[in-house]
Amino acid sequence: MPDSQLDAQLSAALRARGHRVTAPRMLVHRHVRRSTGHLTAERVQDELSPSLSPATIYATLDLLDELGFVRRLSTPRGTTVFDPRTEAHHHVICRRCGRIEDLEAAVDAGPAEVAAAAAGFTVDHGELQLSGLCAACAG
Repeated sequence: MPDSQLDAQLSAALRARGHRVTAPRMLVHRHVRRSTGHLTAERVQDELSPSLSPATIYATLDLLDELGFVRRLSTPRGTTVFDPRTEAHHHVICRRCGRIEDLEAAVDAGPAEVAAAAAGFTVDHGELQLSGLCAACAG
């Protein structure tokens, strides 16, 4: 997708929520949306520009998650990663090295969503996270 289209999407979403459109937000947004993998804030900073403060990158990634442009994932090792792929899918995470892979599998979340509603929650999205050892760590 061209920069102009990515910028227009983010600008519209930011303005609709009363947020300012800034150059760092545009830069992080473009970078993350072009990524094909799961990103940490540290990786975004390393790949983009050390001149962007970690606070700016974390705040921007949190805002992109709030706006629906990325999905935040918490891993069993405590690392937060951001997934540019926002459509429904699941993940498998290596508990030793932290490797994350997307899983394409149909999962009936209906019973879990009913239980969440009974507990007073409105579910935005659900995903299954499996953890174990990747082939490299298991071998």
